[in-house]
This record gives sequence, structure tokens and C-alpha cells, in this order.
Amino acid sequence: MTEKHPGRLRSLIAALMYRAQAFTVVGYLGVASFIGVETLIVLLGFTTVLPIAIPFVLIALGLVYLFRQRLRGLWARLRSGEAE
Repeated sequence: MTEKHPGRLRSLIAALMYRAQAFTVVGYLGVASFIGVETLIVLLGFTTVLPIAIPFVLIALGLVYLFRQRLRGLWARLRSGEAE
């Protein structure tokens, strides 16, 4: 079976890898700008203590960074509801 476009699968996989790496970089930058570089360094320093939790913590912090505007609005509504 001959392939009509040799290397097309390899190109698609490479494009997927580049996008995944770009998403990872954006996530780390988002987390670093949200919690600060020093805190990120301390957080990554805990990889010897509980290495399996670090990606999940970074993903959660990245999602908080991406949805921070909505979280601010939610927080403001909660605070105004408590004041009434």
C-alpha cells in the first residue's frame, strides 16, 4: 500500500506537538504571571515531594488564570450578596 502524500502523517503529528508545546508554554506563563515567578519556582521545587500533583496544580492555576475575569465577577457578586 503506497501513500499518496508521503510524510503527511508525520507533518500532522509534528503540528500537533507544536500546538501542545505552545499551549504548555502559555499555561506556564499564565501561571507565572498569576502567582509570580518566585512562587512558581517554589511550586516546581516540590516535585521531589509530590511530583504527580504538580501538573494538576499547574493546570488548575492555568484555568484560574484563563477565567480570572469571570472569577472576579463571581467574587464581586458574592461579596455584594453578603453585604445586603
